[in-house]
Amino acid sequence: MAYAAYREHSGEIRTSNATPYHVLDVSVACSDARRVRELVACCADAGVVRCEPLLNERSSQESDAPRVRLMIRLPLASYAQVLHGVIEAIPSGEIGRLLTWRDHLARRGLCHGR
Repeated sequence: MAYAAYREHSGEIRTSNATPYHVLDVSVACSDARRVRELVACCADAGVVRCEPLLNERSSQESDAPRVRLMIRLPLASYAQVLHGVIEAIPSGEIGRLLTWRDHLARRGLCHGR
């Protein structure tokens, strides 16, 4: 079963000195996705913006449990808190690249997103 959760834009206009958002990819077993979501919800201004099932990927763990990739949107100031929490809670998770919000949107084919 695949699902996705999206955070709605609050309508606030960011000033030039506001912290830009980044996106961190984290791959975990499906059974651990809820724990990651709860952990991310406790971090300031962070949230899971996309959850993709990883269908034909070879597992690097002992089990071949179904896995998902969570895309976590966060300000750079929350990066250490999110990363430390994920490593503590799910040591078998795989941490991916940290992208800027604009690079993440471009990777998804949305070049004009903000």
